[in-house]
Amino acid sequence: MTLRPRWHFTPPVALGSPALPAVSAERALLLERAAGALAHEGKNPLHNMVLHLQLLGEMVRDGEHGGAPAERHLQALRDGIGRVDALLDAFSDLASPAHLAPDLGAAISRAQLLFGYEARRGSVAVMQGGPASVPVQADPAFLCDLVCHAFLAGLALARDGALHIVVGTDGPRTRLELRSEGGAPRRDEAAPHLEAVRRLASEAGAELSADLAPAAPARLSLSFAHPR
Repeated sequence: MTLRPRWHFTPPVALGSPALPAVSAERALLLERAAGALAHEGKNPLHNMVLHLQLLGEMVRDGEHGGAPAERHLQALRDGIGRVDALLDAFSDLASPAHLAPDLGAAISRAQLLFGYEARRGSVAVMQGGPASVPVQADPAFLCDLVCHAFLAGLALARDGALHIVVGTDGPRTRLELRSEGGAPRRDEAAPHLEAVRRLASEAGAELSADLAPAAPARLSLSFAHPR
């Protein structure tokens, strides 16, 4: 397993830009929530790895060698290391997204990995349809933040219900749609993320449409041009 260097933060706009205060606040909100989720998400594989190390230690102490039981514990350790490494990679990408390819499918997967804890905490069933890799024409420095904010807004609007995520082609554009179903929307929690989505959509090169009427299921739609 190859581990890559991490934690090289690059702001998505130049210092001195008029947009910097808004971007800084939005990025701080994302990184704060991602760090909290990372602390929770990392505990399960780490606790599991500790357990399997203890069991392996008991096998060695008791003179047992190799075989299926030992391999089972080793595989659990490899899985745990892979899970923690994936979480750290996703956090690193969020902290410094400018190097990323503009891939909508990868951005959705990254958001779900980083904020899966938020979905469980809010009792939201997340259902996704569409290919894993969806290249689009977008500014990668903003695409990552945009999708993460849209996902967090969707989770808040689908609290105790379901969030449907669909990616598909709509004529000359690729469309990402997030739609809530049932539940008890937390519009106050969604508000800062919706505001970030509205601002970041144009920065990322996306067109935004939304239906947030109180009596209807919430819907967010972001469309992107196909790659040239």
